Amino acid sequence: MDDKMLEKRMELLNQSYKKIPDQTNPSDIIQAIKQEGKSQKKRPLIHWPYVASFIGVLLIGAVLILQLTMDEPGRQNGNQSDFAGESDQRLQREIEDAKAQYDLRKTQAMERLGFTEGIFNLTGIARDAGRQLTYIESIPKRDFSNERKVEWVQRASDELTQILTTPDVMMKNLKAPLTKEEAEVWVDDFIKKEQDILPLYEDELNKYGEYWKPYVENGEFNMKEFNHMKNDYPPKLWLLRDGIFNNAVKLSYNSETDRLETTLDVEYFRMITNREALPEGYELYMITRFVPVIKAGEFTGTWKEAADRLMDYEKILKELPDDSRFRVEVKHEYDLLYQYFTDGNVYQPIFDGSDKLKSHVEETYRYILKEYPDYTTSLHLKEVYDELRHENFVKPDRWVQTTPVILSSETEELYKER
Repeated sequence: MDDKMLEKRMELLNQSYKKIPDQTNPSDIIQAIKQEGKSQKKRPLIHWPYVASFIGVLLIGAVLILQLTMDEPGRQNGNQSDFAGESDQRLQREIEDAKAQYDLRKTQAMERLGFTEGIFNLTGIARDAGRQLTYIESIPKRDFSNERKVEWVQRASDELTQILTTPDVMMKNLKAPLTKEEAEVWVDDFIKKEQDILPLYEDELNKYGEYWKPYVENGEFNMKEFNHMKNDYPPKLWLLRDGIFNNAVKLSYNSETDRLETTLDVEYFRMITNREALPEGYELYMITRFVPVIKAGEFTGTWKEAADRLMDYEKILKELPDDSRFRVEVKHEYDLLYQYFTDGNVYQPIFDGSDKLKSHVEETYRYILKEYPDYTTSLHLKEVYDELRHENFVKPDRWVQTTPVILSSETEELYKER
């Protein structure tokens, strides 16, 4: 209520007060008040200036909200564009890092192997690494999110490093004991890489016959002296020698072919690695892969050495788990070698022209029974030996022998628990 309205109301009340008689009954007073109310004008219910202000505020707010709504898609598109650009850049950085890693690891591998780039490119290691790099470079073309592509590049880069790891690095890193699952992977990878490089060393070394032949003495190659060869030898030969030494390559001289031959240097392997790292059976399996006892249907060594290998196969079959990737191969080698001892073959007969057991074979039987009395193979061969002795070591008319079944230790334990 403003001042003018208050003054006017007070003036009206004063006039009404003056009109009141000195003595008045209540009904007259009430009637006078009603008459005063009728004479006043009613106050308006709506204050229009306030309404106009409120409507103005609403209009301004609506305009601001409309502008914010219209600008939001643009900002979202901008943010998405910025994010996509950063994602593309990250993917490209990962690919460039993988390429740089490839160049570095390839150079290191060549140095450790003692190979020139031309020789290295002949290896399976180089071919596998090249295919892996091609796969990495193809990842951006795939229809997937950049986040997924980055994961693929990182995983493939780690695998690329593993591919370019040379045998010498694998041996030096073999310190902590491996599980059987880890040993399956490690042994398989090591054998493939070592067998990959051995023929290349052999081919390259035999190009330098004039330099290594002075180290052949009485039909034997003196590798110790070769490792201290003269300083005026060709640089490539020095590189090969270093690679041979570092990667556990053993050289031997074949007088028939007048060439150097390569195989795994078991002594160096055992010296450089932790003997407790590989579970039982795995190291022995690996050695048998590099030192065969049969070539072209004949024994590479003596019958006693073949007998030792037969027992090694039994030991490997007992130690390897039933699901090992190597069991099928070892079982095949065991069956073949066992048949050599009980039936022989065209190149390695056990009976002479009179069907009598050859003396050196009979001697080998006795050697097995004495040295390996508790082996399953030995127990079966004892039955064969007893049957032949009963016939005065003459081949019986009906001579059929079956190969014993060698169970793994874990399977034998299951049978014991039943």
